[in-house]
Amino acid sequence: MATSSKSALISIFTTLLSLVVIARPVVAQSYNAAGNFSSTSNPNGAWSYGWSYGVGGTFHSDVTNSLAYNGGSLSGWLGNESGSSYIPYILHNGTASPVTIAFTTYQPGQLALQPGDSNEVGIVRWTAPFSGTFTINATFSGLSALGDSADVHILHNGTSLFSSTVTGSPDPAPFSGIQSVLAGDIIDFVVGNGNGNPNEDTTALSAILVPEPATLNLAALGLGCLFALRFRKKK
Repeated sequence: MATSSKSALISIFTTLLSLVVIARPVVAQSYNAAGNFSSTSNPNGAWSYGWSYGVGGTFHSDVTNSLAYNGGSLSGWLGNESGSSYIPYILHNGTASPVTIAFTTYQPGQLALQPGDSNEVGIVRWTAPFSGTFTINATFSGLSALGDSADVHILHNGTSLFSSTVTGSPDPAPFSGIQSVLAGDIIDFVVGNGNGNPNEDTTALSAILVPEPATLNLAALGLGCLFALRFRKKK
C-alpha cells in the first residue's frame, strides 16, 4: 500500500475517532435528580444543592450534610437555619421502605425539598455539562398528610420556564418541555413556602433531563461534511 494511501487511512481514522469523542457526551445517560442524588458531594457532577432568598436570588450552596437526618434513614443537605430541622433542606430516602417524619412520608428513592421560614427557597440545580437540546420532565408533589402550600418553579439561567403551586398532597404539578442550553447554563428546580409558612411544605421532586438525538445528528452531519471535503480534495 502506498504511503499516501496509508496516510489517508490514518487521517480518516483520526477524524472518526475525534467525532466519536465529540459525540460521546450526547449519548450519555439521562440526568436524574433523585437517581443521581449524593448526600456526600456538593456539587455532585451536574447537580448542586442549595437555597436562595426568594426565587431567582443568589444561590447559596449547602455545606452541611446529614447521613441520618433526625436520627432516621433519610440523608441530604441542610440549610442555614439552625435548630431541630435546619431548614431549608433537601432530603432523600435511599432505603427500600417508606420513611415517615411527623406528617411527612418519603417513599423509597424519593427526593424532597423543604423551604425556610425567612423567604428561603430550596433549590436543586442542574448545570449543563455540554451544549445541546434536552427534554425536561419534572413533577413537584406534596408529601405531607396535612397538605402542602408550596410555590414551585423551574428556571433557566434565572428566567422562568415554569411556575405553579402545590396546595395539597400529592397535588402534582408536572412540567414537560424541550430546552436548548449552552455548556454551563443552569436549570434550577425551586420550592418556596407558598403562603409564607414553611410548615408542611415538604415537596417531592422528580426531575429527569435527557439529551435530544438532534445533537447527535449534528455530529453526524459534521462527519459527512468532512468526508465530502476529503473526497473533493482527492479529485
